[in-house]
Amino acid sequence: MEINKDVYLSLGTNLGDRFINLQDAINTINSKVGAILKISSIYKTPSWGFNGNDFYNICIKISTFLDAYTLIDSLLKIETELGRQRIAKIGYENRNIDIDILLYNNDIIKTEKLIVPHQKMLDRKFVLIPLLEIAPTIYHPVENKTISTCLKNCRDTSEIEKINKHLTKPI
Repeated sequence: MEINKDVYLSLGTNLGDRFINLQDAINTINSKVGAILKISSIYKTPSWGFNGNDFYNICIKISTFLDAYTLIDSLLKIETELGRQRIAKIGYENRNIDIDILLYNNDIIKTEKLIVPHQKMLDRKFVLIPLLEIAPTIYHPVENKTISTCLKNCRDTSEIEKINKHLTKPI
């Protein structure tokens, strides 16, 4: 018997129509990976780690039957389907869609292919703020602290602006 896993994903975009990019990603994740349970507000943030356009960032909660490795493969395929082009270079770059696994159930995974919880999520307000919005009571499985406490301890000083546009959950 397959068991549903609760997964939290971070989505970001800074190229093209950022709102449509996020909605397209949500729709595709829903049809190919698992049911969308929650969608955070959209947060506009400066590019992180490089000079680029401002990002729109969100977090979503999904329910999926996929194991973590099949999930990451599926998400990478979705990024490619939605036009993401990875250029072989070191560092960050502009992108029309980026999808990261933040939390997978309460699992801790540390392999060459996948690290969960996402290894940089605690350093990024653009991840923690939307995650806190949709999951105020969950704990970070490594830190064993609430996301609220993790946000209070975050050293990221970048400005984050909530956008007054709302994404829709697929039916």
